[in-house]
Amino acid sequence: MTNRRNALKLLGGGVGALAVPYIISPRPAAAAGVLNITTYDKFLPQEFLDKFQKDTGIQVNIRLTDDQGKQYNLLTAEGANPSTDIVTVAGHRYSQFISSKLLQPLDTGKIANWKNLNTAYQDAPWARVDNNLWGLPILAGYEGLARNVDYVKDAPSWEIMFDPQYKGQTSYIVSDFMTIVMQYLGHDGDFVSYVDKADVAQKATNEARDFLIKNKDMVRKYYDAGSEVQQMFINEDIYLAHSWSGPAAKLIMDGHPIQLSVPKEGTFGFCYTLNVVNNAPNAENAYKLLDAVLASPEVGAAMTRQSGYSSTINGVGDLLNDREKLAATLPQEELERVVFFSSVNRDMKNEMIDRATAEVKAA
Repeated sequence: MTNRRNALKLLGGGVGALAVPYIISPRPAAAAGVLNITTYDKFLPQEFLDKFQKDTGIQVNIRLTDDQGKQYNLLTAEGANPSTDIVTVAGHRYSQFISSKLLQPLDTGKIANWKNLNTAYQDAPWARVDNNLWGLPILAGYEGLARNVDYVKDAPSWEIMFDPQYKGQTSYIVSDFMTIVMQYLGHDGDFVSYVDKADVAQKATNEARDFLIKNKDMVRKYYDAGSEVQQMFINEDIYLAHSWSGPAAKLIMDGHPIQLSVPKEGTFGFCYTLNVVNNAPNAENAYKLLDAVLASPEVGAAMTRQSGYSSTINGVGDLLNDREKLAATLPQEELERVVFFSSVNRDMKNEMIDRATAEVKAA
């Protein structure tokens, strides 16, 4: 199932099939010229790692992970003596790691190439907790409006999903689209502003629920897995859909006439970041690698090609071919419409959205 709960696996062919964690060339955590990194398969290109090791003399040991919880549990178990220097945390999981004192605040003064990070990520609200930044954003995924451009030339607003002209030719994941509809109706689909305001949140959720029930005849089919929406587009069963960037990008790369955009009302996304661990034994080497990641857009382009996610680094779009660019980049104006999931108030959000989702499906 592809939805907000398992977005870590949403990009088919990219991070959907992650390896079992392992360590390359295990050795003591603290050692001269060593850097230990826990990250996902295909996130850090081997060519980049080889060059970094050659340029710096620092040996990089990679431990692959396939789950945020596994990183959290390992760091918690290791306490003040972590075996890794860098972990890869999704922004909406920040509060868990930070409240447990597992990460150290990021010192951007140690990253000379920080200016090469896209401005949409340099000081984003989701990235700043307790007045500190906590990681280097590297790769992002988002929800968007996918359309078959042979039949739908333009889609500036989510309103098109409810245009009678496309009755029976739309599809979406109910739980995820519910939060988009909340934004469309002028509410807070991420529930950040609803802390201690359960009554306000419930009213907003109910309004989105009732709107979807009222427009239920517009939908050809609710879907769960990215492969489902891909097949509906291929069969031309639908012309419009709410889709995560991963499944849509795969269709575009395979040559189908699909385009993904962020309408004027905005959307939601998530971002993976490289984070220096609290008490990291090789923290200075960690900062050298973070700076090297930002040194050249070629690194970001390689990361995008390998992982399927969108790079956060300036200039990457100039290095992609037209099809890659269409699949993996957004115009700056649309990128700035993406609200990255916050870790604030997620329990309330999950409870209310899950209940409303069931009510829409049962209606």
